[in-house]
Amino acid sequence: MSATIKDLARETGLTAATISAYFNGASVRPYNKEKIERAIDKLGYIRNDYARALRTHRSMTVGVLIPEFASMFATQLVTEIEEALRLKRYGIIICDCRSNPSREREAVRFLQSKTVDGIIVIPATDSASSLSSAIQKKLPVVALDRYTESRDISHVIVSNRKAGREAVQKMLSEGKKKIAVIHGDENLFTARERLAGYRDAMERAGEGPGIAVPGGNSVQGGYEAAKKLLSGEPGLQGIFATNYEMSIGAAIALKETGKTIGDDFAFTGFDSVQMLPVLCPGMHMVVQPIRELGMVAAETLLAMINGGPIRNIVLDCKVI
Repeated sequence: MSATIKDLARETGLTAATISAYFNGASVRPYNKEKIERAIDKLGYIRNDYARALRTHRSMTVGVLIPEFASMFATQLVTEIEEALRLKRYGIIICDCRSNPSREREAVRFLQSKTVDGIIVIPATDSASSLSSAIQKKLPVVALDRYTESRDISHVIVSNRKAGREAVQKMLSEGKKKIAVIHGDENLFTARERLAGYRDAMERAGEGPGIAVPGGNSVQGGYEAAKKLLSGEPGLQGIFATNYEMSIGAAIALKETGKTIGDDFAFTGFDSVQMLPVLCPGMHMVVQPIRELGMVAAETLLAMINGGPIRNIVLDCKVI
């Protein structure tokens, strides 16, 4: 016969209320937490989440929608989200939407069929249409990294325009004037904001709108864009790549062409794990607060699940 809450209480000498608080993610004294976890292992206790969901109308599960598993940025965010939710006894279901709104819509419906308590999504587009079924059912939703047109969901983003502006201003302050940008898909809020930040800095410095080349949000796209700039723009003094994958591609191109980053040429990329300087020593980086993004997204969603308000939160990046 399976162990029960009462068995755990008897084994630990704690009340059933304390055991329940532990499973519900409430604050439990560290010593009591250790006693409960030892008892769980000893008795082989397995919580019946299905029965609990019927009783409490909570599945203790959150859906996480990402553009693609190949994205280093997205997978890092999932790691931080999972850790923050795990501490509150929540599990996650991850769906790879391949940056496709139709797949995103299907994933939302799938998650609803699994009775998740809420959804965290890195949206495929600025439109929230693929989230409509969740919004209509008043399922709590947090959009992460990208701002959508919906006012019915929360958003957790970074100050993309400010980050882009400060990244370019740093290169300008080092005496570089002819600086190009390798940018992402302008249909996406994040890409538009970073490109706008680049243009802000260039225009304030009297350098006009600058030189902008699309990089397709990919390593290959960043590589090809950098090659095009390095061969077609005489006197180029710097490149700013506006996401991690394009930054890797541009760094490879710079290495192949023998560019030395420093006094003669500047390179700034977006990085969240600080691995790019290994490939391209001397470069600058816009470092996104990955841990904080994931944690704040999880905390915002949990607050909404418990009746909290819709919020729009903007976090700062660091240029180093």
